[in-house]
Amino acid sequence: MYKSHEVMVRKLKFATFLYQPEPAEGVDINFYRIKPESGTVGKPNPSMYTNIAVFGDNALAQKHPEWISISKDGPAFRRLTSPKVNGINPGNKKYNLRWDVLCMTNPEVREYNLKLIEDCARQTPGISISSQHFADHGFCVCPRCVELWRQSGLNWYDWRAKTVTEFLKEVRDRIGDKPLYVNMLPDPVLGRERFGYDFDALAEYADVFVIPMFSKAYPSPWYWEMLARAFKSKLKKPVFTNLYVRGPNDDPNQVPTADQLLTVAVRIARTGVDGIIFLAENAQRIRDFQKAAVNSTDILAELDGYGGDEVLTLVDRWRSLF
Repeated sequence: MYKSHEVMVRKLKFATFLYQPEPAEGVDINFYRIKPESGTVGKPNPSMYTNIAVFGDNALAQKHPEWISISKDGPAFRRLTSPKVNGINPGNKKYNLRWDVLCMTNPEVREYNLKLIEDCARQTPGISISSQHFADHGFCVCPRCVELWRQSGLNWYDWRAKTVTEFLKEVRDRIGDKPLYVNMLPDPVLGRERFGYDFDALAEYADVFVIPMFSKAYPSPWYWEMLARAFKSKLKKPVFTNLYVRGPNDDPNQVPTADQLLTVAVRIARTGVDGIIFLAENAQRIRDFQKAAVNSTDILAELDGYGGDEVLTLVDRWRSLF
């Protein structure tokens, strides 16, 4: 039988990651994706932290395809990009690109995003940034990047890491002492070689690192637990993970179940991470998940004793919402 965990002391922070500017109840922090990788831009909500996807920008890539990041295996266009650019489909099958990625040394792109970040920092409690790195290994070899690399006197990987770190420093300079959440793609081993992450250098400017762990199903929770442990051991600032509930236009039959989300959240919580975020289209999708979690008595009973009791305590608190 499921038992209450109200007596447990909460250690973890819990948050949402939403595509609409309405905060959800029952969590510590709400992030609004004011500029997701689609490139659309909303209006800040003063009661929500703001997330900005920087160089991942489908809209700007379609408007300025000449600004796209380049590798020897082609440009950083996602597969099946629509509309077509110059009459052809430019999707790059050599990489697993979920969105179009612009060159991160492009001065117009940098300033456009830095101004947006600065403006949002003035109006909202804190800033979250994502896609603030190179597209993947091999990027970017546009003439500007190659020349900047040669002028630096550094080797290729050191120059890319320095470029990513310096951009984060510029973000910090623009937002002052506002909390800065830095999203990093989930590769704890080759993050430097692929994206230009220097974990120690980035920690000088980040307040919190966020590791997205998005999936339409979580049948193998050990895998996500392993990633959480790896990042917690490597990063010198607090670590949050981000789990996928239900995004825009998702088929409700093709998203994680409440049982899966609770299981993976508990398994991640016991790794010592500092926070867990739940991605959803809007506050109503979070409320649907909260209600399903409250009613998942069998799995809650099973998870008792796993070592992630902060999640069970959270679900106990959600009972008051219904």
